[in-house]
Amino acid sequence: MELQHLRDALRGVMAFSPTLMSADGHLDLTSHRRQIDFLAASGVGSIVVCGGVGEFWTLDEVEYRHIVRESVDAAAGRVPVLAGVGHSTDIAARLARVAADAGADGLLVNPLYFVRPELDGLAAHYRHLGDVSGLGLVVFSTSGAVYGADELERLAEVEAAVAVKDEVGDLEHFERCVDRLGDRYAWINGMAELPAADYAERGAVTMTSGLVNLDPSLAISVWNAATAGDRATHARLVEERIRPIAALRTARPGYHITVIKEALALMGRSSAAVRLPLLPLREDERAQLAHVLVTAGYHDNGAPSDSATSTV
Repeated sequence: MELQHLRDALRGVMAFSPTLMSADGHLDLTSHRRQIDFLAASGVGSIVVCGGVGEFWTLDEVEYRHIVRESVDAAAGRVPVLAGVGHSTDIAARLARVAADAGADGLLVNPLYFVRPELDGLAAHYRHLGDVSGLGLVVFSTSGAVYGADELERLAEVEAAVAVKDEVGDLEHFERCVDRLGDRYAWINGMAELPAADYAERGAVTMTSGLVNLDPSLAISVWNAATAGDRATHARLVEERIRPIAALRTARPGYHITVIKEALALMGRSSAAVRLPLLPLREDERAQLAHVLVTAGYHDNGAPSDSATSTV
């Protein structure tokens, strides 16, 4: 996808899909394709695979290729599909080539860990990923890898960098970056539904969501209310339907992924399998999640429920 086209296309809800697996930990490509098709038909603006919710760090290169290729095929051009890349520059570049060959429309550059390179090195990292893939890049600013206005201005010299996902959660920081760089980037609220109204007010044009996997219409309604300045509707949806399950996702480390997969399993759409070092929910937490799914209205949203599997 051309860079300007991707920049313009990043609007609405950015759905972060989990990597669905069978109970024995192998990829469940049938359920994964079904989930991507469900999201692509739901009205979301874009889909990201192999991101944080997608457990990208657990995937080998063959599995990564399967997930990206099957996701692109299942989306069938209805929405842009972006693939996460990460690790060192050489590894990320290899994955970027795989994603491009598989038909991805763009790349989410997952944050580096254990190292905070100087700005010249960071810019070279992004430039190389754009060069080897020919794809637009989403810069990912988050705790441990916070990019301020100075860093983002330097990364703006990399033509392929088209968007910024802000998962820092500091609204003043976000506003300073938007004020400095304007429409050079598509600005993404990476903090999902809870602060959506505040991010939209400060220039975000896209909202990430993991809960979208359970009920896309809810995530879309939240973002529509946020962008319309309808804070009353946004607050009501958050209190009635978002906060109860969001609380479970933050109860323990890693549960932002585990709860989504457990919820999909309880809804009959996949297994709940996660890969170590993540752990499944405890029985009491699973029962609590089942209760929340019903009371917060996630139990019947028209999603497919056939749980047949295909492993690789």
